[in-house]
Amino acid sequence: MDIYLVRHGTTKWNKEGIWQGQRDVELDEEGVSQAQATSERFKNVEVDGIYSSVLKRAVRTAEIINQYHNLSIEKDPDLNECNIGTWDGKKLDEILLNYKEELEYWHKDIWAMVDGVEALGDVQRRAVNALKRIVKKHKMGDKIIVVAHGLAIRTIISWILNIPLNQHTSFRVDNTSVSHVVYEGNYKYILASLNETWHLEYYGLRTYLTPEEKEID
Repeated sequence: MDIYLVRHGTTKWNKEGIWQGQRDVELDEEGVSQAQATSERFKNVEVDGIYSSVLKRAVRTAEIINQYHNLSIEKDPDLNECNIGTWDGKKLDEILLNYKEELEYWHKDIWAMVDGVEALGDVQRRAVNALKRIVKKHKMGDKIIVVAHGLAIRTIISWILNIPLNQHTSFRVDNTSVSHVVYEGNYKYILASLNETWHLEYYGLRTYLTPEEKEID
C-alpha cells in the first residue's frame, strides 16, 4: 500500500513567520499554485482514497489534488495541526521573547503540560491513529493521499522511523511536499521518500522555512 503524506500549500502566515496551529487560515495565491502543481504530480496516479484534516488550508489543497480523481474527500480532525493555544497567530520571535521557557519545555518534553498547548505526544498519538484507521479501510495495492500539516506529518514520520519525537525538527516537511510511505502489512511501515518537492521546482515554485520547522535554541 502506498501512502502519500502531503503538507498543505502555503498561507500568508507561513511567509510572514507567523505560527499557525488550529487557526483556520486559507491558502494564499501561491499555496493554490503549489496545490495545482501537486495535482499534476498525481494526475496519472490511480488514487484510491484522499484524506484531509478539517482545516481549510488542508481541505483546499486536497480538493485541488482531487480534480483529476473525483473521489469523496474524507476529513478527519485527528489529522489537524497541533493546538498551540495562545501561541497561535504570533511570530516565533515574539513567542521566544514572551514564552521562551514554556516553548523549550514543550519542545524537549513530548508530554509537557503547557496551559492550552497540546503536547507533541498527544499530536503523534492521534495522527498515527488516523493513519492506522485509513490503512484498515484499504487493500494492500491501494494508493492513498493524506493531506495534513507540518507538525502532524512530522510526528507520523518520527513514529515510522522510531526516532525521538523531540527531534522532529531534524528534517523538513515543506508546503505541498510529498513524503511516500509504504505499508507492507503486518504493521510494518517504510519511509520510501521524504519531502519530495520536485513537482514545485518543475513549475518554478518556491519552498519556505516556516516557523514550526525552525529549531528551538
